Order: sequence, then structure tokens, then C-alpha cells
Amino acid sequence: ASRILFTNGLKDMWSGGSYLENVSDSILALNFENGAHHSDLTHVGPSDKDTDIRFGFVQITNILEGWLDEIKAESNTI
Repeated sequence: ASRILFTNGLKDMWSGGSYLENVSDSILALNFENGAHHSDLTHVGPSDKDTDIRFGFVQITNILEGWLDEIKAESNTI
């Protein structure tokens, strides 16, 4: 099964060409009000006002860990 996670910075015009809502349980979209595709190129990390980005890192980690746990469980049943 495929698992896809789209992350979208809503300050980025490119987000208009992405999925902004979950398509299914395994095709997810996370939107960041204060994010943009170039946000990670600055030497300054997220500020205190960028709580959506900080929380997003936690969400992404939790989603990926959950998917990895599912894959491990599936491989143990083969």
C-alpha cells in the first residue's frame, strides 16, 4: 500500500497546485499557514509565532512513525 504525505506552506503560491485536504487514510495533506517552499533555506528557525510549523514537525513525526510501525507489523505477518 502506498502512503503519501503532502506538506503545504500556504504562503507559497505553489500550494495551489497541491492536495490541500486528505484524499484517504493513507494520502494525507498537512497545511502550514506560515510555511513556504523556501522556509527551510533561512538560517533562522521557526519563531515563536510559527507554532503551526513547530506543531507540524510533531505531526509529521507521528504520522511517519505510525506508518513505519504498520509496515513493520505487516512484514512480521508474511
